Amino acid sequence: MKKRILSVRSVRLALACMLVALLPALNSCKKESADVTDLLSSVPSSASAVVGFNLGTMLEKAGCKVEGSSITPGPEVEQWINSQKEYVANEKEALKLFLSGESGVDPVGAIYFADAYDSYITAALADTGKFMEFVEKQSGQTFADAGNDVKVCGNVAVCGAQTWVSMSSKTAIDAKAIKNYSTLENAQSFMANPISAKLANMTHDVTAWGQIKQLAKKGLSFGDAASVNLISSMLFENANCVLVDLDLLKGKLSLQASLLNEKGQPAKYLLPADKVNVSDITALATNAELIAAMSITKEFTKKIENVSSSLGGDMFGQVMKALKSLDGTVAVALGNIDNPGESIKGVVTTDGNPSMDLLQILSQFGPTQKDGKLVKFGKGTVAGGLDVAKVSDYLKGSTFGFVLNANTSNLNGASLGLSLVAFSINPADGGVTLNLNAESQTPDENILLTLLKKSMEK
Repeated sequence: MKKRILSVRSVRLALACMLVALLPALNSCKKESADVTDLLSSVPSSASAVVGFNLGTMLEKAGCKVEGSSITPGPEVEQWINSQKEYVANEKEALKLFLSGESGVDPVGAIYFADAYDSYITAALADTGKFMEFVEKQSGQTFADAGNDVKVCGNVAVCGAQTWVSMSSKTAIDAKAIKNYSTLENAQSFMANPISAKLANMTHDVTAWGQIKQLAKKGLSFGDAASVNLISSMLFENANCVLVDLDLLKGKLSLQASLLNEKGQPAKYLLPADKVNVSDITALATNAELIAAMSITKEFTKKIENVSSSLGGDMFGQVMKALKSLDGTVAVALGNIDNPGESIKGVVTTDGNPSMDLLQILSQFGPTQKDGKLVKFGKGTVAGGLDVAKVSDYLKGSTFGFVLNANTSNLNGASLGLSLVAFSINPADGGVTLNLNAESQTPDENILLTLLKKSMEK
């Protein structure tokens, strides 16, 4: 049989099948931590990104029966696997093998990490023999002894009771690197990182950590990466890394990200972060396609003006002049995202003396009306798929945020099975948290399964 490296698609498919067990009862169960300390001890301290998957808890919350390495899927998972007509026979078999526990992988947890020019997924093995048979059957290749107790089969390696899968699609796995990872001293491993405790005992479905500069370098052009670093330094004091927690729930997902310093503490947010007045938002419209709000106080505009001056001049020109009379919540509701000028309602909070520059800007969106410290403006009738009073809860406690109907014509939410997307920035512990929430079109089904089903339709 012709040798071939176990494809990245097959690996991801196998891992995805473990995650797909996030089914209907997920959000009603209590959270239990997954101890992946041993796995993190084999991740080098030089890693630029580390992602932990709380596999065991996910499976148990989904109603799967887990006994050691044996996993018995619920009927919904079995039905989903059998419904995927696009799978070739061996891929469908791979899904079943993984979910039945025939792969020998310990379902407690798994770790993804990026180091140098390669990235890996590593997991503990409950049955090394079963795992090696599984990989050989799927890859059409046999494990070879690479020395130093490392066995390699394409881009998969086994050392002791642990496996590493190289996520590079171009090269086979580096056996020497794997041996080095397996023998790291505590000071050389990710356990020396102050944030390691957050991943070592995960209470979320997924917990991810990454160095901001390294992530920017890998994902952006040189110019864009430089811009990200500049903006980061303007907004935060010593922002070194980001920590992300993700929970995939029944009908929705919830993601929270925090920017941290080198000590693992919240990076200080350098701008004023007063909270928006939600009642100003709900007063705009009953229904809409998008709502957005931001707190712009005098302290905020003064800080922006100082930052602009420190960078060599007035970057925002007349806009800053207009904003100087703002002092509170600025909110807007749209009824047509494709043509926002056709149906828009907004309100800005001022110091009681709105400048002519501000009124001139607002008048471009429709007639203005003074109401005490508020200036209201708008045009047309605002309507849409969002219940403003309901979805404005996503903006409570935020200094900036928006909620949009994911099914609007210029978005791709329908193809993903999403009905709503919400984003907010909330002040917390001297820093801020970035919050992303999404609701699906099938509220009685776990959102991961919804996304997977939609992806198979393409």
